[in-house]
Amino acid sequence: MSGKLFGRATIRANGQVYKTSGGSTLELGGVTRTPRPGDHNADGFTEEDTPAKVEFGVQMREEVSLAEIHAIVDGTITFECDTGQTYLVNHAYSATPPMLGGDGVAKCVFQGPPAEEIL
Repeated sequence: MSGKLFGRATIRANGQVYKTSGGSTLELGGVTRTPRPGDHNADGFTEEDTPAKVEFGVQMREEVSLAEIHAIVDGTITFECDTGQTYLVNHAYSATPPMLGGDGVAKCVFQGPPAEEIL
């Protein structure tokens, strides 16, 4: 059986939809496990918390303010997949200043607590 595969995302920051350029990514965040090998085998691991990360390109238009995007702290980022799944990153913040390229696309990066799947 074949079905639709993920290809596009709709990104919202504090309710505002951004016109993205494709290639948006989401790292869910949560627990990262690192193996701790012993002398004879890897029989254990340690855990540490990893933040969620949302990366997307915004098409630069007259109404887009990169300063406003970068000013977002304690925001709500919604990542809606074209396959129906929706993920929410609460208390998100702009992690790096948006970077505008010659192709008219500004790369934006947000991080925050682990993403929650909205069912």
